[in-house]
Amino acid sequence: MEIFKDIKGYEGLYQVSNLGNVKSIRFGKHKILKPSICKKGYNHIVLSNDYNRKTYKLHRLVALTFILNYDNKPCVNHINGIKTDNRLENLEWCTYSENMKHAFKVGLSCFKGVKNNLSKLTNEQVLEIRKDNRAQKLIAKDYNVCQQTISDIKTRKMWNHI
Repeated sequence: MEIFKDIKGYEGLYQVSNLGNVKSIRFGKHKILKPSICKKGYNHIVLSNDYNRKTYKLHRLVALTFILNYDNKPCVNHINGIKTDNRLENLEWCTYSENMKHAFKVGLSCFKGVKNNLSKLTNEQVLEIRKDNRAQKLIAKDYNVCQQTISDIKTRKMWNHI
């Protein structure tokens, strides 16, 4: 059964449900709002009052409204790893460390190789670097990376998965 509660700071304007829906209750009209998806894959919604507009991640609104946070933990975790599943039963408060450990456990965080957004190299380039017998300084210049990166690739401290 879906239960709606007022959103703190927006009482009489918006409500959020235990199923992750937000509705506007302005002017006596009850209208379910459609969330957008941000770059990181989370549902977010824009709420406004007479003074300003603010964007909120939907899972945080559900947690703030329905889950007591006795330990004052800063993060809200999606238990099943699905960032758009904002049902109350799928959310829990956690620390940053707990959140990262859970992300690795369920396969959400993969910072290796080309899956790392900061990576400048491809798998093929790493294999070429490992075969290259020139001075590391020259190799680094060719690939526009620092010499330490070349050293770490050759000693398998980096890119050890290929």
